[in-house]
Amino acid sequence: MKKHRLLTIFGVFCLILTLVALPVAGCAKPAGPIKVGIAAAQTGFAAPYWPGCQGILDVVIEVINEDPPLGRAIELVYDDAEGSIEGNIKVANYLGGQGVAYAVGYDSEGLWAALDVIERFGTPTFTHWAGTPKLDKTETGKRGLFYRTTSGDTMMYAMYGLYWKTELTPKGFTKAAILNDIGEASRGSAQVATWSFEQAGVGIVHTKEFAEDETTFSRILADAFAAKPDAIFFAGSPEQGTTAFKQWWDSALSKDIIWFVSDEYATAGILEALTPVPGAFDNKMLGPNPATGEGLREFVGTSYDVMLAAFQKKHGAGTEPEHGFAINLWDAIIIGALAIEAAGDASPEAVAQQIRNVSSPPGVKVYSYAEAIKALREGKDIDFEGAGSLCNFDVWGNVYPPTGMYMVIKGNWEQIKVYSPEEIQDFLAR
Repeated sequence: MKKHRLLTIFGVFCLILTLVALPVAGCAKPAGPIKVGIAAAQTGFAAPYWPGCQGILDVVIEVINEDPPLGRAIELVYDDAEGSIEGNIKVANYLGGQGVAYAVGYDSEGLWAALDVIERFGTPTFTHWAGTPKLDKTETGKRGLFYRTTSGDTMMYAMYGLYWKTELTPKGFTKAAILNDIGEASRGSAQVATWSFEQAGVGIVHTKEFAEDETTFSRILADAFAAKPDAIFFAGSPEQGTTAFKQWWDSALSKDIIWFVSDEYATAGILEALTPVPGAFDNKMLGPNPATGEGLREFVGTSYDVMLAAFQKKHGAGTEPEHGFAINLWDAIIIGALAIEAAGDASPEAVAQQIRNVSSPPGVKVYSYAEAIKALREGKDIDFEGAGSLCNFDVWGNVYPPTGMYMVIKGNWEQIKVYSPEEIQDFLAR
């Protein structure tokens, strides 16, 4: 009897251990956060733009994590691309190895070099500022792994010709000079700018390429001015720009000249370094950038208002994103999160299949993350309209947003004109 009782107690004890070891039905351990990769520009040539990007990331993640996709918080995984090709490739390997649901960032030449890594890991990848024409038509884009929420340089640099045609031709300006370093990015910028000027009927009276480590610009500048251009396009590193413009200002060369510069110069931090003396570039330096403010709002409307309200809630009344690339970053992060919800899965493969579905027609138009996530959970097809563009990606993963021309006025970059996607497309089609 005693032996039987001991066996019974032992059996009950074993049963309890077994039940404790088994997961309770419906009470499985909840999944953790969803990783999203950020190929940052904390150092390198684009670093002056990064604080504006971080400012918008701080906002958009709070917005999403109030009601995250699949009920799982988004966790940003950062790695610095360092403004180099090697750095971008390193980041692509790291983020792919982390198994991120999607990634955002990179820079032009680095992203182009990292496409093989992105394809190997199958990581859906957005860029909010990589504009090189090499990315205009990629197989990676056709496969649904590359998306650009900003203008490509082909579209962005149409601004030079468009602005010349509408604003300078009526003043009798007809001639331009082109100066650029031999680096791939600067050379590509100069080629697109040259094409844009020529489309507007501008005569290119002088061209000169210089070494990437060039530090003496006196002769280069003298030869350009000798051709008597009405404007000079300059593309080089910010350090080269700082040196060249100081040597220009200290010389006897005319100060009555218009400078066109590449889009990476059009930020406050770089402008401060470029300016040899206060006022040197006032009303004389121009560069393109994504549209911002009221000029952008005219084209995208409600989505811009939603973004701005969230930004000001976080950063204070009257504040605005530092630049248009930050607004493009907002769009990319939200589209990726919506694709996760639509897929019902945070795997890169599933997310890639839903990016176009949540951001392009057909579907009910939605203008905020909250509105979009609610519609998806009601079983509706959606067409998310971004704050920087409509985000209707073409077959290659490009969008066609309004784009601004900026001028230095009283020592600051100010948006002076916004061109619609239709105006730009018409100019490109000429």
